[in-house]
Amino acid sequence: MKKLLIPLSLFFVGAVLFALSFLSFGSASGDLDISIVKSNSIMPAAHNVYANELALDGKYYLFKAKMTNNGDNTLEDVTVRYRIPGYVEWTELDVIGEMFPGQTASVRCYPKFKDDISEKMTESTEKVEIEISWDGAQEDDIIDEEFSFRISDRNEYLFTNIPAEEIAGWGDVYNNDALLACFVTPNDPIVKYYTQNIQEKILMGETASVTKDPNEAVRFLAGIYNATVLSHMVYSGTKGIPENLQDVSKFSQHNRLPREVITGNTGLCLELSLLYASVLSNAGLDPMIFLVPGHAYPGFRLNGQYYAIESTGIGGEGIGGIMSAEDAFKKGMEQLNEFMQKAQTGDPRYTVVDIHAVNQQGVTPMVLKDDDFLRKKVDDIVTSWGSTGTIAKTSNNSRVASGGNTGSNSGGGGSGGGSSLSFSIPGGWQTFMRPVPEIPIITAQVVAPDQSTTVTVFDVPASSGQEALGIINQYFQNYGMSMQYQLNGNQVTGQTYSNSGVFNWVGKTLGRNGGIRLVAVGAPDYLYNQSSGYITQVFNSIR
Repeated sequence: MKKLLIPLSLFFVGAVLFALSFLSFGSASGDLDISIVKSNSIMPAAHNVYANELALDGKYYLFKAKMTNNGDNTLEDVTVRYRIPGYVEWTELDVIGEMFPGQTASVRCYPKFKDDISEKMTESTEKVEIEISWDGAQEDDIIDEEFSFRISDRNEYLFTNIPAEEIAGWGDVYNNDALLACFVTPNDPIVKYYTQNIQEKILMGETASVTKDPNEAVRFLAGIYNATVLSHMVYSGTKGIPENLQDVSKFSQHNRLPREVITGNTGLCLELSLLYASVLSNAGLDPMIFLVPGHAYPGFRLNGQYYAIESTGIGGEGIGGIMSAEDAFKKGMEQLNEFMQKAQTGDPRYTVVDIHAVNQQGVTPMVLKDDDFLRKKVDDIVTSWGSTGTIAKTSNNSRVASGGNTGSNSGGGGSGGGSSLSFSIPGGWQTFMRPVPEIPIITAQVVAPDQSTTVTVFDVPASSGQEALGIINQYFQNYGMSMQYQLNGNQVTGQTYSNSGVFNWVGKTLGRNGGIRLVAVGAPDYLYNQSSGYITQVFNSIR
């Protein structure tokens, strides 16, 4: 009898356990279905975008976990957390108070990487670990998921995050175009230092962001171009921008950062556009990058109007000679006109990235540290500009005036000059005395408020107008410039040539104190026609 009791008791226990297995305590992982939608790649340059659920309406997440409660019981305090070993420690994403039977919930992950990820120089494959638990869940019930993803190096830009086999049109190719703003780095200390040198050494000061004057803004755009020409920067070639939907190899590009374009003295069309956009933004202008099949070029928007320049006119692989700043601007505006025509017809191959607009949508640039070595390279580049960078702009439209005190602001109706060849100074123009010590024959200059028109006074120890013009030309040649001119009586017309462009001018000469005084008024050739009213007014007032 005792022998029979043991197997009967075992049978009873087994039956009870079998029955209990049909009862639910709300802890079986099989009741919670999980599906993960993941990103395949992360760009370090855009790490601030991936961290911001508000950026671009939350488009850029690392993964999305979709959970459905297929059980008969309500799950309470469903908690989702994750980690990326080596980058992000265990982080709680969300706690869902209650998940009723049949309810579905979705949780997105916006990882907060440290800023030093922008120093990552190599790509790597990393792992995401996900853990989902709830109140009452046993250790065996906790759901663990993981997947691998790629972190690129900081220079890689992916034109799209859509797999190549799913690309259906140009809208898919440019799916990531807003992220180009992450590579526009106006607050990079190296870019700021470079911009400062352009403003001081090339432009001799500028007020584009303050005056909102198109002429001044175009002058600043030309100043960036001239800085690249003077440093002998070269265009690296046309590779990089997709030309057609089958051009899978170009759906990503290794972008040199603006600081690397500056110090490396070379760049692709997109890299040059990023450099221009960075400098323009640092100066307070509103930068644009225009994307067309196989090419990109920079520009800006001011007072509702768009302007562009062909930054690759500096020459290089397959390009030929070097364009002047005026020709590069002319080419850019021609391309812009074509762009507008195509864009207005709805051609998706023509798209523009409004840098400040996407900045406001949460697309912020990477944070870069100052670098003494790169600053030294900028110093070397500025040295390569030589005196030409400064003097060319001084002769063209420097801030110097005839008569008045240094840096004075003429209220209008004043006159410049001494005992001979005085002239009327228009209202608001600024006067500067002996602005260029290296050229003592320049007595004074007057500059228009928008800096488009300049009056220069020369006092030359010479016995004739022809001799005086020859001496002026000799001074200019010492600084890499030259003049062409024609003297008719005491009136002269001329052009001054430099690496900064061509300056057209007219003037009058007259004997003064044993020498010759020349008063010349003019403007850069690309602004001469629109400045002709002021030029004629000043020229006619010279007495």
